[in-house]
Amino acid sequence: MQSNPRVVFAERPTGHELPIVGKHIVLDSSRKIDIENVPLNGGFLTKTLILSPEPAMRDRMRDQSSPNYTTVYKVGGPITGFAVVVVLRSEKEGIKVGDYLYGMTIWEAYTVQPYVEGRVDFKPEEWAPGTFDMDSLALQVVPNPQGRYPLSKYTSAMGTPGLTAFVGIEGIIKGKAGETIFVSAGASGVGSVVAQLAKLKGLKVIASAGSDAKVEYLKSLGVDFPFNYKKTSYSSFLAAHGPINYCWDNVGGEALDAALEALAAYGKVAVCGALAYDSVDPSQHYRLKNAYLIHMKRITIRGFIVPDFLPELLGKFFEEIPALMGQGKLRSEERNIYGIEKAPEAIVDMLKSGHDVAGKPVVIVAAE
Repeated sequence: MQSNPRVVFAERPTGHELPIVGKHIVLDSSRKIDIENVPLNGGFLTKTLILSPEPAMRDRMRDQSSPNYTTVYKVGGPITGFAVVVVLRSEKEGIKVGDYLYGMTIWEAYTVQPYVEGRVDFKPEEWAPGTFDMDSLALQVVPNPQGRYPLSKYTSAMGTPGLTAFVGIEGIIKGKAGETIFVSAGASGVGSVVAQLAKLKGLKVIASAGSDAKVEYLKSLGVDFPFNYKKTSYSSFLAAHGPINYCWDNVGGEALDAALEALAAYGKVAVCGALAYDSVDPSQHYRLKNAYLIHMKRITIRGFIVPDFLPELLGKFFEEIPALMGQGKLRSEERNIYGIEKAPEAIVDMLKSGHDVAGKPVVIVAAE
């Protein structure tokens, strides 16, 4: 029998508090699996190689009664999230031993797929309008990189962060050469891809980050005007280097407020996240001072999630992004964390702001 540790969602955090390792998220090391003989029932057995902590995981820890765009985790059930896995055994047509897959799975060492535990029996009428069934983001076969790039790229530029950037740029921002975009949290997994895709379209890019090291990283990506918002205010920097035509908003709060002031008439804002509000009590939320400019400047603001654009843009993403990676025109940085026992801590650490080092956090569970 093989050890099969998994990450378990033990208790819901209250309000906007950060989850606590050992209380809300725990590692269960007691489980075993017979990888040679476990019944597959027409499915396939996977070995987990890489786990990808994502901000939406915090939203999934809420109670179902609190409206949001995601389905929720079951208390006592396994954490599910994005991962790269490899197939060990298969009874499913189209899935072969040795195939690599990326998508949603249980965070454990080995899983019989499609997974059952932790899956939500999704009935749209029982959820708030607009809720997306996260379990529907099923594992998909991805190309064997054959050593051209590490598998971790499927968790960053070639995974959900890259796809988020791509659909937002292509579906909302669009943009053309000579225009200017401001990207908040520009050194993040999503923000760094947004900045590079905008540069490839010929846009001038302004991007904020929370440390000098991240500013240097942004410079290495070709960002025209990166800055440390802890040293220079959003409003003063955008006033010096604007006006802007577009804002990619990963932060909200003061960053969005300054962007509204700097936006030219008919500007666009793509709202991808709200880092300024994560783990902050609503009574302490920053209140926009420049909201009146939305009308005055005829600004378009669009919040989105990736599934909004999948039908029209998923194929284009897989046509263009791997090629850009292969040509060296698109880069991503990953911060490797080793061992599934570090996965609970990696989730919590990912949800904290203020990291000095750039890079998308990934948990390396196993070699092939």
